[in-house]
Amino acid sequence: MDMAFDILLKGGIVVTGTGISKADVGVKNGSIIALGPDLSAEHAREVLDVTGKYIFPGIIDVHVHPVYLDDVEASSRVAAYGGTTTLLHFAYARTGESLYEQVEKMLLDGQRRSLLDFGLHGGMFEAPRQVPEIPKVMELGVRTFKFFLTYLKQGWYTDDYQLIKAMDILAERSGMAIVHCENGGAIDYLEDKYLKGPNASARFFNASRPAALEEEGIFRTIRLAEVVGCKVYIPHVTAERALRPIRMAQQEGLPVYAETCPQYLNLTQDIIETRGALAKIGPPIRSAGDNEALWAALRDGTLSVVASDHAPKAKDVNGDFLVQGFGSPQIETLLPMTYLGGVNAGHLSLVRLVQVLSENPARIFGLFPRKGSITVGADADLVVFDPNREFTIRAENQHSNVGYTLFEGRTVLGWPEMSFQRGKRILWNGEIVAEPGQGQFLPTLEHCNEPV
Repeated sequence: MDMAFDILLKGGIVVTGTGISKADVGVKNGSIIALGPDLSAEHAREVLDVTGKYIFPGIIDVHVHPVYLDDVEASSRVAAYGGTTTLLHFAYARTGESLYEQVEKMLLDGQRRSLLDFGLHGGMFEAPRQVPEIPKVMELGVRTFKFFLTYLKQGWYTDDYQLIKAMDILAERSGMAIVHCENGGAIDYLEDKYLKGPNASARFFNASRPAALEEEGIFRTIRLAEVVGCKVYIPHVTAERALRPIRMAQQEGLPVYAETCPQYLNLTQDIIETRGALAKIGPPIRSAGDNEALWAALRDGTLSVVASDHAPKAKDVNGDFLVQGFGSPQIETLLPMTYLGGVNAGHLSLVRLVQVLSENPARIFGLFPRKGSITVGADADLVVFDPNREFTIRAENQHSNVGYTLFEGRTVLGWPEMSFQRGKRILWNGEIVAEPGQGQFLPTLEHCNEPV
């Protein structure tokens, strides 16, 4: 084999889902072609000394909403500042819209404008109209679809009939259902009780969306999926008791996968008192005890993925709390905050960090081992991470168009230094050097692997 490398990373500490080793990484034609100690630099076109730095597989964020203040291009740019190299976006069909048309529109937009490789999830707000479109959408390479058990008043709710119908269609075609699991009817009643009238207050937000209703939604989703044999992915798990039906299903051998997010791992519900509507997220940020339970669930495998749920929405902190949107900017801080709360705080090993941010997302969504691994033959998607760099997160040094961060003033130890996608520079000297349209579309779930 011709071992003349396009890029040779020398002296780094390679961290994968299977272990840690001091190794050099040789890249050619966009792929990793050599991995080992003391690789020869004699014919390398470019040699980078990364001594003392970690080399991670590129981070894969499977939960991104590029339809608010950060569009497809902006989301990919902001993600790249945080060491992410692959994104899975939600392409939503609103009421009255065609699911196929909306997915096709975002696919084409991504191919023209994304800086990073990307895949898509279909998402529907009008299930009776859009569920029948699932088989046609799957022909585009989109095989995962999101449904809401919440937002009954808004008309976005998927009832049990439509949900199990969709799951049956997906099961027949080796697809997967992604379900926002909270009891929408009960939440709407509690919102009326706590968040309307003269005594309405943001401090009652968590009372309007209790963990019991998240647990109920997860249990119901899993049991409907069991009946028709559908794979299920539970996003943004927030609470200790919400883990119970997930653990039960996994012990029974059901194909149930679950995710949490850095905001649920590192923040507590008192942030509502200080940040108000900026911290309005659904499901809500909960207690310190829930933080600990989620870290434990990541360690024991109940939770397989950490993703951002990036939803950068404009909000009026002085306006009516009830009408403010759900969501916050999270994409740039996905890796640093998971590293801070996980590795630096002793909750996760380095290997487990890579599993939940890179390998498992790739495994569950059918991108492994091309993505999520540092092995010969894999795409050269790499992030060089400096564990000794101290960085204080502030709105003015973040890159989302939303203009705020829930981690304002948080000093982290460890920050991404450079990144590559298929051997091309993405993050370099603190700036993004990739160009719009550089990203490639990735069909999902062609070769799904169980997470580790």
